[in-house]
Amino acid sequence: MVKKVKSKPEEDIENIKEDIRDIRNRIEKIMGDTHNINRILTLRDREVIKQDLINLIGNSTKKATILHVTADYIERSQIAKTIGVDKRNLNKFLKPILEKGYISEMKSGRKKLFKRSEILDLIGFEKIEEFAKLIEEWEEGKSDS
Repeated sequence: MVKKVKSKPEEDIENIKEDIRDIRNRIEKIMGDTHNINRILTLRDREVIKQDLINLIGNSTKKATILHVTADYIERSQIAKTIGVDKRNLNKFLKPILEKGYISEMKSGRKKLFKRSEILDLIGFEKIEEFAKLIEEWEEGKSDS
């Protein structure tokens, strides 16, 4: 059996591939650690986050609903349709939430998708009385139309 001897460029490529695998593994570990730290801080600061959301949302069923419907990725036009506003006026409600980092924006081709931050899930957003009432108002209004 003849063993193929790798040339120097082939060895370099294999070394680079191995280095890239190591870097990816380290990044995954850092991401996991960062995620855990974020979870701990969120749970610790739950009341501060809740108060910040109360200040941000106020009595706006539209803002509360935006946070509710962005539990999964959703298109900008679908958010506007869901909360009952013209797409051109959506920024009035969406921008303050984006600026606070409670929703992130992602482009997928020509579409803009939005998804809420995990922080909202960790604090139990829909179960917090102030927000549950606003979401319920929106759902009741939706069923009336």
